[in-house]
Amino acid sequence: MPPSPASPTPRLSWRLGLAIVRGVAADQAPPWLVPDARLDALVAPGHRYPELRAWAAARGIVEDDTPAASLDAALLDPRSPRDYQQEAVARWHAAGRRGTVVLPTGAGKTLVALLAMHNVGRRACIIAPTRALLAQWFAQLADAFGAERVGAWYGDEKDIRPITVTTYHSAFPLLERWGAEFDLLVLDEVHHLADTVDGEARAWHDHLRIAPAPFRLGLTATYPEARDTELRRLVGAVVYRRTIGEMTDGELASFATERRWVRLTANEEAQYTRLSALYDTQIARFQQHAATPADAWRMFAASARRDPAVRRALRAFHERERLVRMADGKLDETRRILGAHSAEQAIIFCGGTDAALSVSRALAIPIITASTPASERHALLGAMSRGDVRAVASVRVLDEGWDVPSAKLGIVLGDSTRGGARQHAQRLGRLLRRQGDSVATLYEIVAAGTYEFFASQKRGTGVRRVAERSDQLGWGW
Repeated sequence: MPPSPASPTPRLSWRLGLAIVRGVAADQAPPWLVPDARLDALVAPGHRYPELRAWAAARGIVEDDTPAASLDAALLDPRSPRDYQQEAVARWHAAGRRGTVVLPTGAGKTLVALLAMHNVGRRACIIAPTRALLAQWFAQLADAFGAERVGAWYGDEKDIRPITVTTYHSAFPLLERWGAEFDLLVLDEVHHLADTVDGEARAWHDHLRIAPAPFRLGLTATYPEARDTELRRLVGAVVYRRTIGEMTDGELASFATERRWVRLTANEEAQYTRLSALYDTQIARFQQHAATPADAWRMFAASARRDPAVRRALRAFHERERLVRMADGKLDETRRILGAHSAEQAIIFCGGTDAALSVSRALAIPIITASTPASERHALLGAMSRGDVRAVASVRVLDEGWDVPSAKLGIVLGDSTRGGARQHAQRLGRLLRRQGDSVATLYEIVAAGTYEFFASQKRGTGVRRVAERSDQLGWGW
């Protein structure tokens, strides 16, 4: 019904993360719009702006904002998309250009994103979890669409272009103020947006709530099953999925995994027993009153601030972890494996910076950690690609987002997630970029008789699912 002459003309706008309607009575508006006395308007979170725009257009309500400009750029990437990449984009398009594509590491998720951006033809914001990945995206986008169209928003760099790359840490102020500039959000490693272990939303979900972009593409190799409530609501469901098992020996390299057990020395075993007794005595106090192990740990860690006995137990826990990470047998076994694969380049995945430094010094190989400058990382990985560097030790930096096609040997000396299957699958994925008929091999070195036994069982769960799928398809294991 048209407004009376005395009523203000209905208007629609997006401002600072809010979808705003003025001049419309609450009983005539969608129920998810709520009154805001400060603005004298009805408001909703910014992600509902596309719905509000459709509702307003059907009623002839004027929109104040100028729609985001088109991308107006040809796709210059010379690679020919594989059938599964084209199918992934087609499925995403059919789902309203919303949803997540799940592909193994090395399967070309970046090219899927480039194809999707070209498909939409609108300005886009790419969000990555780290600055290192931001730099990698920036380079590939500049090559694909022209450097003049690509900007970055993080730290002191605040350059908004038709294609703008940012990190999850920096995205909120960009989208809060400039969100209307982008019709497409590309969310790299979208598993970082999983719900918390308690099923609650994360702070990073706010980035997606305030953004008015109607089109959203999530990319990951390890989708957060059963922890994706907000992800499905704010990005969309999984629209395409391929597993390592489905692609091995086709689009990805064949692979094998092997677990190697090493024993603690007599001195290490005595220390392990002493430290375990200190820790186990105190943690047991909290386990009997807690509903879950996670609750017990939170209570234990909180009590360490005021209880000296618990504080000593917490120190014993960390000393025990370090002892297992740094076990002499692990270094000896690493030497044997490298000797047996003398012609292959390797990535050595360590459970902590101390272990990575020890491996680096003992084996005279370079190390990449979170504090390694991006330029140095690029130089080291470039040297590996050229064959100038035999191996590199890493903590978590190489777990996701980096492509090292020439490395077909991985050695896991420990994890940083206490048995997380996702991290293990990501590490395997680092080796699966197909290169001729090379077979990737992932060794896991486990300290026998320690907590690592159980962590190793958990780590292998995700890869065993791949093995089962491989057997069904006739590839063997």
